[in-house]
Amino acid sequence: MRWADVFAHTGARRVDLPTYPFERRHFWLAPPAGAAAAGATGGTGGAARHGQRDAGHPLLSAVMPAPEGGGLVLTGRISTQTDEQAWLADHNVMGMGLLPGTGFVELALRAAEEAGCDTVEELVIQQLMPLPDRGGAAVQVVVDGPDESGRRPFAIYSRFEDAPDPTPWTRHVTGTLATERRPVPGPEEFGVGDGQWPPADARPVDISGVYDYLTGKGYHFGPMFRGLRAVWLRGRDLFVEVALPDHAERDALAYRLHPSLLDAAMSATDFLGGRRPQDTGAGQLPFSWAGVRLHSAGGRSRLLARINWLGSDEQAGSEAVRIDLAAPDGTPVASVESLVVRPVTADKLVAEGAAQTGTRHLESVFRPGWTQLPLGDAGEADPRRWAVLGADALGIGGGGLPVYDDLAALRAALDAGAAVPELLFLPVEPGDDELPVAVRSRLRTVLTSLRDFLADERFAKTRMAVLTWFGADGDGAHLDLTVAPVWGLVRAAQAENPGRILLVDLDAQESSIGMLPVVAGLSEPEVSVLGNQVRVPRLARVPERHEPVAPRWRADGTVLITGGTGGLGALIARHLVTAHGVRHLLLAGRRGPDAPGAGELASELEELGAEVTLAACDVADRDALEALFTGLPEQHPLTGVIHAAGVLDDALVTSLTPGQLDTVLRPKADAAWVLHELTEDLDLDAFVLFSSVAGLLDPLGQGNYAAANVFLDALARHRHRQGLPATSLVWNLWAGESGMGAGTDPALAHRLATRGTPVLSVADGLALFDRALTVDGPVLVALRLDPSGTSIPAALRDVVPAVPRTTPAAGVPAPRPAGGADPENLLRRLAALPDDGRARLLGDLVRDHVAEVRHGDRAGVDMDRGFTELGLDSLAAIELRNRLGAATGLRLPATMMFDHPTPTDVVALLLEELAADLPDAPEPVRPERAWNGGQPDDGEVRRRLAAVPVSALRAAGLLDAILNLGVPAASAPPADGPAPEAPADRTEEIRSMDVDDLVAAALAGTETGEEQDR
Repeated sequence: MRWADVFAHTGARRVDLPTYPFERRHFWLAPPAGAAAAGATGGTGGAARHGQRDAGHPLLSAVMPAPEGGGLVLTGRISTQTDEQAWLADHNVMGMGLLPGTGFVELALRAAEEAGCDTVEELVIQQLMPLPDRGGAAVQVVVDGPDESGRRPFAIYSRFEDAPDPTPWTRHVTGTLATERRPVPGPEEFGVGDGQWPPADARPVDISGVYDYLTGKGYHFGPMFRGLRAVWLRGRDLFVEVALPDHAERDALAYRLHPSLLDAAMSATDFLGGRRPQDTGAGQLPFSWAGVRLHSAGGRSRLLARINWLGSDEQAGSEAVRIDLAAPDGTPVASVESLVVRPVTADKLVAEGAAQTGTRHLESVFRPGWTQLPLGDAGEADPRRWAVLGADALGIGGGGLPVYDDLAALRAALDAGAAVPELLFLPVEPGDDELPVAVRSRLRTVLTSLRDFLADERFAKTRMAVLTWFGADGDGAHLDLTVAPVWGLVRAAQAENPGRILLVDLDAQESSIGMLPVVAGLSEPEVSVLGNQVRVPRLARVPERHEPVAPRWRADGTVLITGGTGGLGALIARHLVTAHGVRHLLLAGRRGPDAPGAGELASELEELGAEVTLAACDVADRDALEALFTGLPEQHPLTGVIHAAGVLDDALVTSLTPGQLDTVLRPKADAAWVLHELTEDLDLDAFVLFSSVAGLLDPLGQGNYAAANVFLDALARHRHRQGLPATSLVWNLWAGESGMGAGTDPALAHRLATRGTPVLSVADGLALFDRALTVDGPVLVALRLDPSGTSIPAALRDVVPAVPRTTPAAGVPAPRPAGGADPENLLRRLAALPDDGRARLLGDLVRDHVAEVRHGDRAGVDMDRGFTELGLDSLAAIELRNRLGAATGLRLPATMMFDHPTPTDVVALLLEELAADLPDAPEPVRPERAWNGGQPDDGEVRRRLAAVPVSALRAAGLLDAILNLGVPAASAPPADGPAPEAPADRTEEIRSMDVDDLVAAALAGTETGEEQDR
């Protein structure tokens, strides 16, 4: 195409270019404030036309006051495709456009102004806000009415315009607005008290190359987010100059505190303590703000900032900071009393982006790894009430701690008057025995200690810290195969007894042992300590590969599949033949050709062009397996191994036996070790171990199975370091009739979904199998993630949003998610209720959690029926105990459901246990207090009626009568007669009733209903 053809017959003509350089400035008239908002609602005056008020803000279109309660909602639309908001596209983090955290601050400041408040008292960013590539996102700032102190809770929500229905709104921010009426601070607060900027004793900081470095770390900032102009350092203070690009100076007029300017000032915190951004990894975004106040009108395009670090001298830059902002002439502009940042990962952004766009599930392959934990203000636990069990080879007790040979010795000491320890260390030493023997020896020792510890009520308030060294691959270089399975067993004990057990892996250096007081004070369930660094296990998503991958399987080789005649083994056998071109299969199992369906499977595979050998072989029997390998034809040598064999023998740790350990370890762990030994000298294309997330994520009731799978993961790492092919594929349960997921109990499937890991379909599983074979790494986790899970395990925190999404009604705060835990709020509510009200509230709590555990409707929970009649097994009992413990803050016994066999009994237990933390119950309001001169006080009665639970109205037989006071639904005409006369609308009649008439009408309706029933 030629330009001459494009402009033919249009009258266009060539003109000379100016001889001066382009200045890249435009001179379009700036739209008046709020024009963009008006356009978003249908043109000038659009907000008023819809019964709203114009918000007068570039990011917000309208304000809607609530009819009652003093609340309000500010609405808007955010899109990088509009001229007014195009600058937001300059904020790209790790490949995703994000609304900067400072944008939330700007929205909150506008909401505070509308609400008559002068301070954003608190703003916590719960979930990042990805910006859509096309179209826009609707935004709501929901502000509640003031409480007794004048504070107003608020939240910020968004939803993509093109998200599929019914996609919930995402809650990004919660916080509080307040009115403090503080005096405007003087110039000295901003470092310009003597009229000199910067202070004479501040030294300049080299900021050259900072944005190049940030770009290399995934922070792709455009001109609007490159506003850092100069930085000076003086002790604990930074003095910073920030500015918008010249072309954006007029844009600043519409903002209270332009997000780009505040973001630039915030980014300077990386230089605190003389650091550089590369010293912090640069993977941080704002998390919480406190005490944000404007002191003068907005519209600034250049600012001076004084940043004061609020941390201790030993932890430079790891604490909150204060930011004071002033105009270049020293006029105070704004203050931030406290800003705290948090780490961010690419996986977190991907997961939150999926949540925002309505993508419910994320099927992907992940790598388990270790993330350094910022210790910040982490305190140290008091070691004076600690004790050590066993030989104490690490010398933990060298500081004067009591050391006991075993729990029996400790119990004898307690009988003699010794104090019960608050923290009990159980070191687990590596073994020198033959590997399968050493693995069992350590597992049995730890199992005995765990069972005895959990069974003794004297330790009810004691935590146990299980210590290993080189048992968790924390440094990526050392791993002891005899100790690693202990982590799987202990993870099960943790899942069954939340808060009771801590897992710690050490590198056996003196410095790592010295970190134990810090580790003991953390809330993380498992950590690895290397020197003075503390790391926590986290999954990281493996990026997609789009380039073609060479075939992995040689056509003339034989692939062994253990457990290959059924379940996952059979599925993978078919898939290798149809999708990977494998032509020679050796399917080994305990029953071989006699296994159900084995003959039909072999015939099917042969029809697909494969040669199949069915072998009855105990793969854990070295001699039998060696004989099997010897029988392979020379022209089709063994070139691939897929170890899919395994059995289950589930039990809680408190009842798990050594025999059950053996039952599960032999076909999975022992067999894997024999396979390793017999193939380490062979030229294999692949050595694939089928592991399970039971080894990584909350293996409730599966301590033995978890231990066996952790051994597989450790073995894969061991082979990988030796340069041998190895992949441990960590699966979640598969749906249908496949593998360990065959005939999955719906309650188990529901439990997996609540932790964010729903079962895999066969199609998803096979697709993830293919993806994993293209990834280099010894351990890969194949998962389907659901961001709406309510009980996300710690290891998934970087790949699944931690805050569940909810859908608020306009002007109404979003409810706490089902299963959420807030013991302090529960205690406050209980304290304000009389005895019967406390019982009702706890009854509702128990009913809700029983319904959630049994995956049923709360209406179907009969509070006086036994838990076993309600369908709860021992695993469900533990889950119910854990849920109620989290909701109430109580440490409830594992035998709760058996000692208190009905929901009503559990309510009585909770009342008894919580009594010490509650004041005396207030006296119930007597009927005469609600009367005024012998007549009902309408407001008081209506308030009390509003507090009656719907379940109580239903139980009393009043629900239908009260509902019938509204507008009844039209009745269907009878088949053999004229249609009945439509009932009259009684809305206005009811609205005019006083309380006497209202109650009388309700009772009359009840009597009528009873007469009809008779």
